[in-house]
Amino acid sequence: MNKFLIVVFIITTNCQTGELKVIADLPLTLKEIPGTETTKQSNLIWTLNDGGNKAILYGLDKNGVIKKELKVNAKNHDWEDLTSDKQGNLYIGDFGNNLNKRKNLVILKVSSDSLNNSGKTDIERISFRYSNQEKFPPKKKSLHFDCEAFFHYNGL
Repeated sequence: MNKFLIVVFIITTNCQTGELKVIADLPLTLKEIPGTETTKQSNLIWTLNDGGNKAILYGLDKNGVIKKELKVNAKNHDWEDLTSDKQGNLYIGDFGNNLNKRKNLVILKVSSDSLNNSGKTDIERISFRYSNQEKFPPKKKSLHFDCEAFFHYNGL
């Protein structure tokens, strides 16, 4: 009976969402965006496409127009998120691991200086692994080795 009352309450509750206003339509080049980030050193909104797409960082203006394409000297195995540090460096999380088979998990560091360049940029690779993952893939009940997001916290 309690579950029924909860469902009725949820259905009948008047949720005020306000009026949302579309400020931009993103270009079709941006197929599946897993993350966006801003930095103090750039007036652009940086974004990327999910795994399997080109290894490019896109710099957008506030209207969603691509103003810069920065080719990253790495493969987009399964890019999942983007973050930055206080110095304006961007970090790409290439750690998507849905099947728990990957042994090449990495965070790609793009220096803040590179954000002003054109063409292809070199990156620093920060490789890591899950210390308790012993099988690739592990048994179904132990599929716990995927990451979809991350953030930078106080230089750590």
